[in-house]
Amino acid sequence: MKKIVNFCPTGTQTNKENSFAPIFANEIIEEVLACYEIGITMVHLHARDELGLNTYKRDTFQVIIDGIKKYLPDLVICVSLSGRYFNEISLRTEVLSLEPDLGSLTMSSLNFARQASINEPDVILALIDKMNEFGVHPEIECFDSGMLNYTNFLIKKGILKDPVYINVIFGNVFNAQTDLATVSSILQNIPENAKTCFGGIGKDQLKANILGLVEADGIRIGLEDNLYFRNKEKASNEQLLKRIHTIMQEMDYSCMSSLEFKNLGYGNKKAYHFG
Repeated sequence: MKKIVNFCPTGTQTNKENSFAPIFANEIIEEVLACYEIGITMVHLHARDELGLNTYKRDTFQVIIDGIKKYLPDLVICVSLSGRYFNEISLRTEVLSLEPDLGSLTMSSLNFARQASINEPDVILALIDKMNEFGVHPEIECFDSGMLNYTNFLIKKGILKDPVYINVIFGNVFNAQTDLATVSSILQNIPENAKTCFGGIGKDQLKANILGLVEADGIRIGLEDNLYFRNKEKASNEQLLKRIHTIMQEMDYSCMSSLEFKNLGYGNKKAYHFG
């Protein structure tokens, strides 16, 4: 059985002191190329400027995307439209003119340990409109059942359209955990026909990934969400991917290719001809 492997090499919180995550464009490109050889379906990208600070800038994202596509022209590209540092729609959506395949869409405001990610209802709707303008699919991010409820609401209203792709991210202290009762509730509320991947923050990543293999369509994995291999031993992205691929092999699962994922309808609607 084929499973989606959504690779998140670096996030907003990674740095040279706390992790082995790639920070600068050339590092991210090299990491994606190396991890593609292990097996990934898609990549979820964050960008940093020349000082290593989080940036929304189109030009910075373009360097990363062009560098990846030079060697992996068919890899599914998702860009972060995070509201952690930049709230203005014009800033968060600047990258969409590059016509990536997907753009992240968190379905509510939420707290993290030291910071909030602000996603007001009008902002969520504006992000969807802007993605539609450039043929980009939402990469829906849900941290609990309330966010899934809003996802289902927007599907019923015809605002979110098929094909729907969702990441459910477990382990944030303010949101859903990986206990069986919570996971069961999440599964009961997944929209019909949506492709869904499970990810986890910190120590919950591995458990969430295994649940994603067994109960969902795949996994979200990488140093964006989890910096450690076991205990406080820092991980590399390659270590995390090799471990989950060993587990997948034992369970008779294989990695869905980017082209297979695109042929399900998840390539950029303007840039990719389906079939």
